[in-house]
Amino acid sequence: MLKYIYTLATLLDSKSRAKKHYDPDVVLSDLLDTDLDEIDFVMSLSELELIYGFEIPNKLFDRTNITIGEYAYELSQLPLIPDNLYEEFYDIKMESMRLTKRYIQLEIKIDEESLREKNEINQEFELLTDRLNVLLGNILVN
Repeated sequence: MLKYIYTLATLLDSKSRAKKHYDPDVVLSDLLDTDLDEIDFVMSLSELELIYGFEIPNKLFDRTNITIGEYAYELSQLPLIPDNLYEEFYDIKMESMRLTKRYIQLEIKIDEESLREKNEINQEFELLTDRLNVLLGNILVN
């Protein structure tokens, strides 16, 4: 569990514009401000998924009312992606991160081309989600 505390704290610190002291007793929501926003938090969690090879459930992305230590405990309970499925898992996660970054760039734009691209990104997210569900279904079956 300590590796999850350390890695999460390091990832958050690397994205924060103000260096903070991240210890296991710090509540995650207390860290989110102008120096470290929610997108930084989400991207850090996506990076954790790649580093450790697990899928963080959506409900855990919203659990910012707990401490880093409690969050790390939740992460330590997640099943790992088997080695033979990791390559596809990695590809899905990397593509999701790329699409998320692009969507955020388009978020403030309201021109027709940007709206079209955001719609296309949403469709790509749906396809990636389907691929991930099939992949994770394989894990549950095996």
